[in-house]
Order: sequence, then C-alpha cells, then structure tokens
Amino acid sequence: MKEIKQRKGFENRSYKIDSDSEFVEVTFNSIKEKLRYKIHLTEIGNEIHYEADNVIVGKIFIGITALITIICLGVYYLGNPEDPGTYVANTIIWGTISVFGLVWPHKDDILIVNGNKLIRLFRTKPNEEKVLEFANYLIKVANEKRKELAINFDFNEEQFTANINWLLSMKLIDKKEFEELKSEYKLKKLI
Repeated sequence: MKEIKQRKGFENRSYKIDSDSEFVEVTFNSIKEKLRYKIHLTEIGNEIHYEADNVIVGKIFIGITALITIICLGVYYLGNPEDPGTYVANTIIWGTISVFGLVWPHKDDILIVNGNKLIRLFRTKPNEEKVLEFANYLIKVANEKRKELAINFDFNEEQFTANINWLLSMKLIDKKEFEELKSEYKLKKLI
C-alpha cells in the first residue's frame, strides 16, 4: 500500500510513498491551511502511537446543548412566553454551540513517532486496518532505507561500528545481525 487518502470533516490528508525518490509526499487541506510538502524516508519514525480526545464528555455536552435548544424552541412555539426574544436568543446561542460541537473534528489519530518528522493519520479513515497497514508499510520502507544508508562497507571501522550500534539501539537490527555485520565487515577489510 503506497498511498492513503483520508477525509474527516473539513480536513483532507494524503500520503504517497515514492520509493524511487526516497520521499513521502504529504498533502494536507483544511479550512485554515493548505500544505503540500515532502518528508525524506530517513526522517520518519519507527513507532506507532495512538492519540484521542475524550469524546464522551464532548458528546454529553453536545447532547445537553441540543436539549436546551429544543426546549427553548418548544417554549417559544408551543408556550406563551412573556419575553420571546430571550428564547430566540437562547435557541440561536445553544444551537450554534451544538452545531460547532458536531462539526468540530475530535482527535482520533495514529501517530508515527520517534523520527524527525511526525506523521499523523486518522485512525478510522478509511478504516483502522488499512491505516495500520499503511503505517506499518511506511515504517518498513523507512527502516529499510535507514539500513541501506547506514550499512556501508566503505566506511572506516569506527564509523561502520557506530552505524550498526545505532541500528541496534533503534531496534532496526537484532544482536545476531549485529554480529554478522561486524564479522562481514572484518572479512571484507581483509580481502
């Protein structure tokens, strides 16, 4: 999966992996911003985190404001209020708050962290399984690129050892691979 397009409310996010140019093309559109930029694969993190708002409190608040709006409308049309302007004003105010609460997007994101650049994906758009599949594929491609750049047998021994130690500390290689790379480097230097 080399591309994902997401839409939630008034926000659009698009991520496209271009392995040939070693970049991820990012397009972000919202009411306030239109951004388009590229992130190098080596700047992408290798861990997935979840970030979500506590939407239960928000839903309760929206329900209460909607109820107040309906009560004010009911009293205005069905009752005989002494001051109808108050009920109209309350209906407008509480109705506006209800609409903003329904339209305003809540955070429910998957984040790719532990890199120089943050990747933020909507968790449920198109669905969580596809988003996780894309995120894991992106991390895999980025890790392969890091390994490709770090494992260079033309480096001097100190630089090569520092690179593979970094790969080990980032959990991009395991201890067995670490030892194999060290012995392969020594073998190539002997030849």
